[in-house]
Amino acid sequence: MPGKLEFSFNANKIGEFNLDKEVMTIGRKEDNDICIENLAVSGHHAKLLTIFDDSFLEDLDSTNGTYVNGQPIKKHPLKNGDVITIGKHELRYLNENMSMEDDSEKTVLIRPKTQQPTYPNSVAPNEIEYEPDTKKDALESAKLQILNGSGAGKELPLNKSSVKLGKAGAEVVQINRRPDGHFIVCLDKPAGSAPPRVNGEDIGAGARKLQNHDVIEINRLKIEYYLAS
Repeated sequence: MPGKLEFSFNANKIGEFNLDKEVMTIGRKEDNDICIENLAVSGHHAKLLTIFDDSFLEDLDSTNGTYVNGQPIKKHPLKNGDVITIGKHELRYLNENMSMEDDSEKTVLIRPKTQQPTYPNSVAPNEIEYEPDTKKDALESAKLQILNGSGAGKELPLNKSSVKLGKAGAEVVQINRRPDGHFIVCLDKPAGSAPPRVNGEDIGAGARKLQNHDVIEINRLKIEYYLAS
């Protein structure tokens, strides 16, 4: 189940927030899910993206920055016990149900090859890591196939409950397996590149269900989703 945030000021706990929405915002304005009325906090300061048990924190170009465990962040995968500092307020992330593995071990990374030419600003497969999946279901036959670039024709089985695609340290999209299908969500839009698309349409802020033979575009790279026989 998703985690929660313990809200405190000057070491005094003043509230608690369950991360029960896929997207939650933090800021000074009243339209935020977590409102912090302090001049050191920007109107829309940071965003939380929660997918199944995992939550990701992103700074929204705030004036004074967002910190996790004392370090400034732009985008950060939260781990149980992480302390988020916004202004003089602290939000401690608690999720005892999440895996304590290093996040990189749960990620499919597609890195650009340095020895071969690639399309400008494109990504191509170089290192792929898969986490063993003991749960079997009707969607285990789903795959991704790279359609262009130096990795054209390569197939990536979707045998994990969740995978990310993008350059190492800068994942662009995440594909999550749910009981009713695979859903894709945009994690980031690399500077100077087109937003991720499915069949030519921007993915947008929410999760989009993938259909057989949908074509995912990450800048110039095209990847087909299909349910293999």
